[in-house]
Amino acid sequence: MSAQKLILGFLVCFLTHSAIAKNYIVLFKQAETSISSLEHGAFQNLLQSTNQKNVEQLKDWMGSRGLRSEVKDLWISRGAALSMEEASAKKLSQEAWVKGVYEDKIRRLISPTPNMVVANSIKELGDEVWGLEKIGIHKIRDEFPELDGHGITVGIIDTGIQSRHQELLNKPVVFKDFVNHISNPYDDHGHGTHVAGTITGNKVGIATEASIVFAKAFAAGGSTADSGLIEAMQWMFDPDNNSSTNDFPRLVSNSWGGELDVDVIYDVEDFAPFLRAVQAWIHGGIIPIFAAGNSGKSPNGFPGGLAEPISVGAISPNGDLAPFSSRGPNLWKVGESVLTLLKPDLSAPGDKITSAYPGNKYASMAGTSMATPHVAGAVVLALQANPKLKFSDVKKLLLKSSEKKIDNQFGYGILNAYELVKLAKSYRP
Repeated sequence: MSAQKLILGFLVCFLTHSAIAKNYIVLFKQAETSISSLEHGAFQNLLQSTNQKNVEQLKDWMGSRGLRSEVKDLWISRGAALSMEEASAKKLSQEAWVKGVYEDKIRRLISPTPNMVVANSIKELGDEVWGLEKIGIHKIRDEFPELDGHGITVGIIDTGIQSRHQELLNKPVVFKDFVNHISNPYDDHGHGTHVAGTITGNKVGIATEASIVFAKAFAAGGSTADSGLIEAMQWMFDPDNNSSTNDFPRLVSNSWGGELDVDVIYDVEDFAPFLRAVQAWIHGGIIPIFAAGNSGKSPNGFPGGLAEPISVGAISPNGDLAPFSSRGPNLWKVGESVLTLLKPDLSAPGDKITSAYPGNKYASMAGTSMATPHVAGAVVLALQANPKLKFSDVKKLLLKSSEKKIDNQFGYGILNAYELVKLAKSYRP
């Protein structure tokens, strides 16, 4: 090969490599706006209208530079998702109207620990649903038989749901697939059906008459992109794409998150896309409940490890903290200060949990993914007992009613659903 051809070949390779586009999330600077008095729909309209202006500004900026990319409107985070070269992303981050540009990373589901057992019936797994007994569900059904979840909608972001499983059959399910865009509910992994079973299952569930809004955000292998998760969180805010209807869930159960490294003090702004989405949920009347993570060490993962969400650790049948359950504290750099958080917020049954599994089967799984729906199901009952409860009320009552521990292993304590609904029924803000 001649020297000239070698040089040309090198240049072609170099130019091709340098022109590779990456996926990013851009956040826009937020205007100071009073939102405390806005109802859910009005708040959504404000988010959408202000973000649309910034999205158009972004498209104009790209067009003036000859850049081409689909731009996804992520109004729940006051941002957008797009693809561009790294050099262009750096230039975009320097614009006065841009808060930051973040790599659109791939995340993996908080997978259950490896000791999963699948069976054809509950009886084959020992005929034991110990978690329900531990949190006092049978006492609730004896004393408050009217509390079954009726009238409350719970959101779940996960791998999908086998809605025709005998545990979930005939339950109202609104489903959206962000992976394969299939209209009918399905679960090609198993994790999501198990989570849903603990919340609303007929025999293995807590709130048996609750309605479900389900976003399939994770592929069969258990992975997804940050932007996909935020899209799912955004859909939860308004499932029917009509801000005048109250079809949104009162709470969302999230058995997913990203692990954080030990002994690293992260800047909270590095997680701003998720932080903004969680804050929007709270302002819009949606309670965020997240798994703490399965690292078995400190800190909790994110978003659960952030200050705003309710983070859930896992206990074993003997009442001890499950060895895989992520511990606290979580340290966050906020401006020039460092915020130290007691995490998780509380713990719940998460080891050897029997619930529904695709194929009309049952499975015993372990993980904070299994603990999180226990808290979600209990919150559904608390909201039915007292529909006026807000996020701050629910969090306060969860911690107050828990079996006290108060440390960076269990959090403030272990979930006690019976005490929670008793407090909820008598609570006056």
